[in-house]
Amino acid sequence: MFNRSAKFYLFIMLTMMLVSTSFLYAQKKNAPSSEDEGSWDENETDIEYLFGESKKEILAAGFYTNGDIKSGYLDDTPNVYATFTLYKGNSYAFVIGAANNLNPIKTSFYGNNFVDNLFSDEIEVSNYKVFYINPIHNGTYYLKIQSRGESDGDGEWMYYYGFKQNK
Repeated sequence: MFNRSAKFYLFIMLTMMLVSTSFLYAQKKNAPSSEDEGSWDENETDIEYLFGESKKEILAAGFYTNGDIKSGYLDDTPNVYATFTLYKGNSYAFVIGAANNLNPIKTSFYGNNFVDNLFSDEIEVSNYKVFYINPIHNGTYYLKIQSRGESDGDGEWMYYYGFKQNK
């Protein structure tokens, strides 16, 4: 009834139809609904955006960073602690940010076993701040990030740092 080349072309046509139908279904499934299009909140900023913008800022100031960002959700842990070993003779830029948050976050940075408070500040929703430190001693330093409101659904935090050697 069909010769070999006709069967081959029929097979190719059916395969192309199947692939194009699957592609159209996938596009429709992933397309935003009309409800989602108008519901973007101007206060919603993601961590990747804050990281990109802040990284441009500290690189322009001459700091090196490997981009090792730490992030998480404040509703999982309302207080976040991190330790760093800093060295006299280097300058450091610490970037702390809050994204998709319902409340601002408070950040503090300590030296000398939580005795010396090197900075303490609030960071508004969908924003970041850069803090510059020139340690006068080698040693361990501590970062604390905490939610300034209720912890349910409170959003994301991030931090990372850069450094440069002073001459």
